[in-house]
Amino acid sequence: MISWIILIAFTIGIALIVVPQALSVKFKRRLRVPSTKTKRKQLLQDMYASAVAKEQNRKSNYKIARKLKTAGYPFGMQVFHYQMLRLVLPVAIAILLLFLYTVKNSMNGYSAPFPFLPFIAVVLGAYFVPPLMLSMIARRRREVIAEEIVKFSHRLIVCITDKIPLYYAVRRAGRTCKILKPYVDDLLIDWMDNPRAAINNFGEQIGINEVLPLTNTLLASWNAPQEKILNLFDAQVRNIDTMRDFQVKKKIEASPLRVTFVIMIPFAVAGILCMLPWYISFQEVIRQVF
Repeated sequence: MISWIILIAFTIGIALIVVPQALSVKFKRRLRVPSTKTKRKQLLQDMYASAVAKEQNRKSNYKIARKLKTAGYPFGMQVFHYQMLRLVLPVAIAILLLFLYTVKNSMNGYSAPFPFLPFIAVVLGAYFVPPLMLSMIARRRREVIAEEIVKFSHRLIVCITDKIPLYYAVRRAGRTCKILKPYVDDLLIDWMDNPRAAINNFGEQIGINEVLPLTNTLLASWNAPQEKILNLFDAQVRNIDTMRDFQVKKKIEASPLRVTFVIMIPFAVAGILCMLPWYISFQEVIRQVF
């Protein structure tokens, strides 16, 4: 009986020593696996962030970066994503067309001649679609920002006429803005530390030429008397109106080229339709020969 009690006590003692050690080993292994995965994930994130920053700061991509900035970084797209899109989109379109060509041949039961010219045209078109879309988005957003800058300047003049200090005039004038609202909020936050640096940063963030008269006026008037501020903003609004009139005249002068391009499209379509029978007969000859 005593031997059984000693054996049970010995077993319990061994269990009290071994079980915690075994559980601790398993617990450490469980912690080690997520830690390794976290390190790998962090390494991939660092490599990705480094590639994005390197492509963003490359001098050869300055124009693309500026255009993306003017467009408001659509879908959060940086220069790296834009370049990848230009590379991946034509490849994806080419693979899709080859897949459709293979499916069509399998459904018809015979191998049709491959349409090289349409294939090349579609793939090249896919390569040039991203820059065209980016230019369109940037141009439209630039026009909207220019209109908001004019409205913002007029509201500033109204607020300053009511003898409101410049900081509070900027805050009141920015309430009705849409695209300019986040830039104005950052301007007001940074204004408390350094007004000149805040105004310069405001102009750099917007990044279009139409904001230069506004930033120059703010730099000249942030600590000027009330009467001088009003005169400066009147001159600034006149400068913006002159700049916008010049842009409108430039568009009017360039409109004949656009009209000519639009007129050429029906002629190009007619030429393609005239060449279509020759292309079909050429395919028939190639099919009979081979």
